[in-house]
Amino acid sequence: MLPLPTCMQWDNMRWLLRKIKFYLFINSFICSIAAATACIAACVETSDNRTETVFAARYIGVAIRIFAVLGWFHWISSFKEVIYGPKRSAPTTAENVAILVRIFLVVIPTEVVSASVGVALNAPPETPYWSYLEEYVYFIPKSLALEVIFDFFHYGMHWVCHQIPTLYKHVHKRHHLHLHPTPLSTYEQDGVDLVLTNVLPMVLAFSLGPRVSPLQLQLVLAYKTYVEIAGHSGLDIKGFSFPQMPLLSLSSACLRVHDHDLHHTHPAYNFAKRFSLWDKLFGTFKAPKTVTAAAY
Repeated sequence: MLPLPTCMQWDNMRWLLRKIKFYLFINSFICSIAAATACIAACVETSDNRTETVFAARYIGVAIRIFAVLGWFHWISSFKEVIYGPKRSAPTTAENVAILVRIFLVVIPTEVVSASVGVALNAPPETPYWSYLEEYVYFIPKSLALEVIFDFFHYGMHWVCHQIPTLYKHVHKRHHLHLHPTPLSTYEQDGVDLVLTNVLPMVLAFSLGPRVSPLQLQLVLAYKTYVEIAGHSGLDIKGFSFPQMPLLSLSSACLRVHDHDLHHTHPAYNFAKRFSLWDKLFGTFKAPKTVTAAAY
């Protein structure tokens, strides 16, 4: 007869099951967003290729991605604490309305540019994947390579925006208007800032990284949106910056909410968005002292 598990073993099993449940849930949510935007793109490509129609479809796809993830973190915030607790400041209602307007007029159009470049630089595979699962399995290492490349160029442009006073004042300062970021204030950015720190790194990642299928492209963009907003959520959680590969969280390579939150209170540190690799390599990483949440 096999011995019964000890209390410690049961605790470890419960912890593991909780982790598995969470990452299945979160990855399913992100994949559903990618599937929805991929369907919109496919419908347009097969019915109407006019420039204005394609732009409208991609605009709608970006809006779905952004507002679905914003809604997700609004829900998460209903039962999770924020970093610094009651001391944490938040934008006013008027500031939030202004950010929403900025999303529609500035953010979504620049994200459409990233998506359009991604479509232009990536063609459907010569041999189609036999299932969605196979396509997703191949997506994971491809997305890792793309994210590392993106993060390198984002790190460089973000660091430059902080080092050149004129560039900071006229381009990047808006993003630091709020000492404590929120999911919505993720998009408190000027158009030039978005181009330098997001569109350009994304274009370079698509140019230098592995080719992806149309669905994998939508997955890349959906995960990017999720991680961007998560990093600014201010939530006292231990979710990490590469959810499609949970085992990577066992290393110190991934960033958590607290890491980027520290950048907004200590702007000389933590310039990267995805991994601690580049900050550690160039000596700008600072570990936060605010991590108090229990692991998922």
